[in-house]
Amino acid sequence: MKIISFSINHKKAKIDFREKVSFTKSGLLKALEILREGSDFEEGVILSTCNRTELIAVVKDLTEAESRCRKFFSNFFHLKHGEIMGEYDFKADTDAVYYLYEVAAGLDSIVLGEDQILGQVKEAYEKAKENGTSGKVLNKLFLGAITTAKEIRTTTRISENPLSISSIGIQKGKEVLGSLKDKTILVVGYGKMSRLAMNHLLEEGVEKIYLCNRRAEKIEEVKDPKIHKISYEDKYRILQQEEIHLMISATGAPHVIFEGENFEALRKSPSAKDHSLVIIDIALPRDVDPSIGDLPGIHLYTVDDLKEIATKNLEGREALIDEIKECIEKAVAEYECWRRCIPVHPKIAEIKNQSSTLVDRELEDLFRKLEHLEEKDRKLIEKKVKSIVGKILKTPILEMKKAGENGESDEAVKFAHRYLGLKEDSGTE
Repeated sequence: MKIISFSINHKKAKIDFREKVSFTKSGLLKALEILREGSDFEEGVILSTCNRTELIAVVKDLTEAESRCRKFFSNFFHLKHGEIMGEYDFKADTDAVYYLYEVAAGLDSIVLGEDQILGQVKEAYEKAKENGTSGKVLNKLFLGAITTAKEIRTTTRISENPLSISSIGIQKGKEVLGSLKDKTILVVGYGKMSRLAMNHLLEEGVEKIYLCNRRAEKIEEVKDPKIHKISYEDKYRILQQEEIHLMISATGAPHVIFEGENFEALRKSPSAKDHSLVIIDIALPRDVDPSIGDLPGIHLYTVDDLKEIATKNLEGREALIDEIKECIEKAVAEYECWRRCIPVHPKIAEIKNQSSTLVDRELEDLFRKLEHLEEKDRKLIEKKVKSIVGKILKTPILEMKKAGENGESDEAVKFAHRYLGLKEDSGTE
């Protein structure tokens, strides 16, 4: 079995293409159904965030794996012929395993070590498991990557002064507007990024935040007097009537929620036309029509525009990155060792089952001939015989495991077939 990763991410693809291949919640379930019912992939997990859309999968061989991934995404998102070329990274086996561990640890994020990605990786794995597309190989892989990422956060300095794309967006707002203390803010959406943004804004001393969300009941829990809840339908009205200086939009809408024409009209109002408005759009697909950034007084920034600030935050953290990579390399080596042993695992189980069946049959025959034995003597004999058999099998089983770890699983399996009398179609996966 081969592991592959097919990644359309912020390093390779621009936001225009990434939003074309962003899964909605219902779309993700449909895609997992296609994976489950199809024959191209043995197992598969789909990770879809504002920075990446990825398929981590198990295939029987690598011959057509890359072209099958291209076909899967092109067909699902109705892409033009050849449109996906040059927009993805394809990795196989150890490289694919290492990549997932990097992603889970936050090394491949725009913001080094941001903690949201770990939750997203966990959610992607759980969705795949619930829908029957993650099996033995990916279960072990994802649980290992998640566990390692958690360990990295507790044992390295990556958790010190944690950053997020929301906090970097606010940094960008400060670059343009200066201090935010006397500024009025509009936050659209109430997901994790929006909640993080409001926390950062309050830490900056902001006194007035307007908040709206499509599902109004979700924001009922907000009690801070500095946060004023408004209806989702009033988002344009508040921009027209109030002097909003900074707007942060992070919804899960599958389309733009601020259209160019409507925004152009409201910017002509007396309260809006004479002051600058910074818009931080950290949604994918984008919430804000890109043409809005061309309007006078508008400073529009998307996730991709925030990379420069994120890159600056990497300066001086090379030693930390090296430390994290060492942790990942050790964990990946352990996983790959386990994966190389997969072919011998069913053979070892069969050897144990075969010996157990034989021992039980022989003991039963023996006890029929020695009916005078008391129960305690029978148990003593049974225990001793099974102990002897276990000791006899210990060395060959350990040698089979060692062969697997050394990449010699095929030879070990052939040995089991030839010299231990195991059937060739037994225990295969």
